Amino acid sequence: MQALGSHQVVLSDADEVAELVALSSHRVLRLLFVPGLPPAQLNGAVDRIKKEIGMAGLLSEWSGDRHVAVDIPPNTDASQLFAIMEHEVTGGRAFWEWADAMPFSPRR
Repeated sequence: MQALGSHQVVLSDADEVAELVALSSHRVLRLLFVPGLPPAQLNGAVDRIKKEIGMAGLLSEWSGDRHVAVDIPPNTDASQLFAIMEHEVTGGRAFWEWADAMPFSPRR
């Protein structure tokens, strides 16, 4: 058994996930900014999100300057981050989703 992120999994001989043993109860919140935002607007929003992620002590990963994934541990108050992201989404500048919308599966 191996830890993969914060899940416990069984790996096959080919080092691929063969079985999920235990969930971590963490969730991942992803946000994607729409293309073509004015740089000042995009940079301001990114700075606000990065600042709140840091203040909340959350882990995150950026893919370029428009897409972020944020690890939300159980019992974490991420309401300030949600409010910042929701402002961008309701303004039509971004889309968001919870990454755990479907159960984990070792098969594609």
